[in-house]
Amino acid sequence: MKKISICLDVGGTYIKGALFSNEFKDKYTEIHYYPARSDETKAMILENFDTIFTNLLFEYSESEWIVDTIAIAFPGPFDYEKGISLIKGLGKFNQLYGINLLAELKKIQMKKENEQIRHAAIFFKNDAEAFAFGENHYSKVNRGAYFTIGTGLGSTFIDQQKIVAGARGIPESGMIYDQPFKESIIDDYASARGLEKIIDVYYLDALSGAELYKQAKEGAETARTVFQFFGEYLGQAIKPYISSCKPDEITFGGQISKSFTYFEGGLRKALGKQEQQITLRVSEDTTLRTLEGLFILKEGEKTDEKNY
Repeated sequence: MKKISICLDVGGTYIKGALFSNEFKDKYTEIHYYPARSDETKAMILENFDTIFTNLLFEYSESEWIVDTIAIAFPGPFDYEKGISLIKGLGKFNQLYGINLLAELKKIQMKKENEQIRHAAIFFKNDAEAFAFGENHYSKVNRGAYFTIGTGLGSTFIDQQKIVAGARGIPESGMIYDQPFKESIIDDYASARGLEKIIDVYYLDALSGAELYKQAKEGAETARTVFQFFGEYLGQAIKPYISSCKPDEITFGGQISKSFTYFEGGLRKALGKQEQQITLRVSEDTTLRTLEGLFILKEGEKTDEKNY
């Protein structure tokens, strides 16, 4: 019997999934996108997970393949060890607040028609953490700082394939989103919300990040100015941690990272000359690296150990 892993990257809009196995030539199948249904009831959200499992396994015979792991990258706040969602008031998965998702998925495993996943181990990881391990595995550097820029700022610092937390100036959580910055916290500036605040200063009418990117690409000076300031805020927010952690590379993922060309100047300006010796790059594929990171963590490369 050949072993296979289901890896899911859960977002508020889509759940991205693929199958991974060392038996595959490229280790993974095509990535599939499914509506997350994150604004629906608990029952509908759970039913969606069940449907996704079935859909991903459609082409893989139960007599030849058995699922040994279900690895899920889930946005925070979330108790990853216990599998309990703590998301509330963020416009996604509100109906799962306080719910033991691990226990609910185990119930799905026990359904008669789900024999193929019945004995699979289930684990959850922070989506930014999974992304970091995927990117670090790709680049092969010893030490890296990894950021996903979306509705918030996800962050993970890695040294020798281990998470840096509670050392080198990095908070005990290993994340910096809730650290003090300017008039509030980093998350309010180095994120989509932060970009929106700058847009509000320069534009009378509401403008989406995608529209701003389009204008910047067309050469609009105002749009490029907004991105310049965003890059400066981002650089100022992460600079203390870059200075103390001294990574070989800084890598960005997430939707806003696609605008890197336009906020790179402000970012480099804020980081200063010393930090500019560090390699700065954008992920080629945030979703793929996140799913790869899940599989790497599953493979037990001791990457879930804390480096204190």
